[in-house]
Amino acid sequence: MAAAVLPAAICLALTQPYAGEPPALRAAAPAIPAAASSAQGFAPPGWEVAATAEGDLDFDGHSDLAVILKGNDPGCIVDTGSAGEPLDTNPRVLLIAFARPEHFVLQVTNPAVIPRKDDPFMDDPLTPDAFTIKNGVLRLGLTYWRSMGGWTTYSTSLSFRWNEHAFALIGYDRQTVNRASGETETVSVNYPARRAFTAKGSIEDDKPGPKRWQRILPQKKSETLASIGDGLAFEPKLAKR
Repeated sequence: MAAAVLPAAICLALTQPYAGEPPALRAAAPAIPAAASSAQGFAPPGWEVAATAEGDLDFDGHSDLAVILKGNDPGCIVDTGSAGEPLDTNPRVLLIAFARPEHFVLQVTNPAVIPRKDDPFMDDPLTPDAFTIKNGVLRLGLTYWRSMGGWTTYSTSLSFRWNEHAFALIGYDRQTVNRASGETETVSVNYPARRAFTAKGSIEDDKPGPKRWQRILPQKKSETLASIGDGLAFEPKLAKR
């Protein structure tokens, strides 16, 4: 397998919060090794290991490796002025490598699923503790929380399983809270079963309200890690109730 190519570090040159400048290309795209003996071995110059998860993903009895790399370009750390501390807008990339007798072999490179932190009033969306491999399923947790500019916060969990061709999206779970009203909403999608439910409630209640079941709309192709794009912005396609 040839070395995979990461996108160049993409940084926002913010002159002020919400300035809206387009991303600027800063550096040549580095190549990721096609194989390595450890997570660190997959990090090219200018990138570092931000999180790892280990477990058997291709069901061959050997522990595979999932890695989140993060750029460390100083030019991606921008001054936000009165908004507070400098903002690290360095991009992140999710890698998945399968175990082989002497090393790990790169299988997937995804630069889109983990959004960059490019807003000084938004918390880092990545939840490292929710990046896991268990029972052949890779799970990635992402969170949306703002200190200014919105009352809604939500946490999303995406679950993927290898199907011999790609990492299929098999589960989507989102917990939403309106910090002003206290209203909550749970959305849970089971892609293999083609079913989903939503449940509304309140932070004052011990449990959410009754589940409302929905179908997943028919699609020409199943959703995969490669197709969903930004994992925090992704919305499952559900039939209207």
